[in-house]
Amino acid sequence: MRTRSMRMMLLVAALAVGLVGGAAPASATRIGNEGCTPGYWKQAQHFDSWEEYSPSTTLASVFTLPAYFASSEYGDDTFLEALNYGGGSGLTSKARQLLRAAVAAFLNAASEDVGYPYRRFSDPGNMLASVNSALASQNQTTITNLKDDLDAKNNLGCPLD
Repeated sequence: MRTRSMRMMLLVAALAVGLVGGAAPASATRIGNEGCTPGYWKQAQHFDSWEEYSPSTTLASVFTLPAYFASSEYGDDTFLEALNYGGGSGLTSKARQLLRAAVAAFLNAASEDVGYPYRRFSDPGNMLASVNSALASQNQTTITNLKDDLDAKNNLGCPLD
């Protein structure tokens, strides 16, 4: 009986560690009114400020890209490429603009040195759910509204070098 209960405790502990260990990357805990722009994050001299991601992290490894976007030439783009996206009109252009703002927002929220107002995987903000939902909506107004909100947060003021 004692061996069975010990095995059960070990199984529960292993499952708990697996669930925690298999979760999304650790989130920075500092909430505040700071944010660095895509222009900050795309500069090579600032790559050392990136936490949990790298310039070669692909968009598809983080975000759920709907078919209209993933099937275009942008499906395999990296975070660094997204930070260099420009403007334009049309659904794909609006999605690129949102992803540019979202990548900067994710880098801000991942940084222990930036007091970003939103979190990536939880509230406040749950940016992953918000970005994925906006992209899936295929609604230019929804996409633009979220892009504008993230862009405003990314322009709150950068505390990094």
